[in-house]
Amino acid sequence: MKKFTLLSIIFLSVSILSCNSEKKSESNQTQGMQQKGNLPGGEVLYTVPQGWISEQPSGSIRRTQFRLPGANGQDDGVLAVFFFPGSGGSVPSNLSRWYNQFTQPDEKQTHEIAKVEKKTVHGLSVTITFATGTFQKSASSMMMGGPKVEVPNYALLAAIVETNSGPWFFKATGPEKTLLHWKQSFYEFVDSFHINNSV
Repeated sequence: MKKFTLLSIIFLSVSILSCNSEKKSESNQTQGMQQKGNLPGGEVLYTVPQGWISEQPSGSIRRTQFRLPGANGQDDGVLAVFFFPGSGGSVPSNLSRWYNQFTQPDEKQTHEIAKVEKKTVHGLSVTITFATGTFQKSASSMMMGGPKVEVPNYALLAAIVETNSGPWFFKATGPEKTLLHWKQSFYEFVDSFHINNSV
């Protein structure tokens, strides 16, 4: 009788622990789903800084494009806006792809010297990055993966906005001095991000 009671207690204890573990797992899955669902959805709107010039996008995948006038005798920079509904890849994968478009003179990897900042703007999770180096620029703006032209002293200044509809990309490239000149305006641009909930 005692043996039966001891086995019963052990079986009951194991059942309780298993049940608690399953509940905890379900709770974690539910929490993850809630976090994803809590991402705002809709079109990302913004205020264009004074001095930026709106122009016709140079590629069909660009939603819009702005020219950042050159500073200190440098060429202009270009900021392109991309959005691929329901896709677009993760933040780390896009940062890695952008960094691979730059090479460093000391054989370092661009991700080692890039600056990355995360912030929340009007409820939106935004990742901002800045990097410099020699840019592997496409010889043709209409071709991806085609011939490249090496452009030294270039910079990347970009932001990725996470939404429930997919990430939005705001990517500026241009001479380092030009992007440094517009860097404060870029941060003001980022701070204006908000969602159009009517879409």
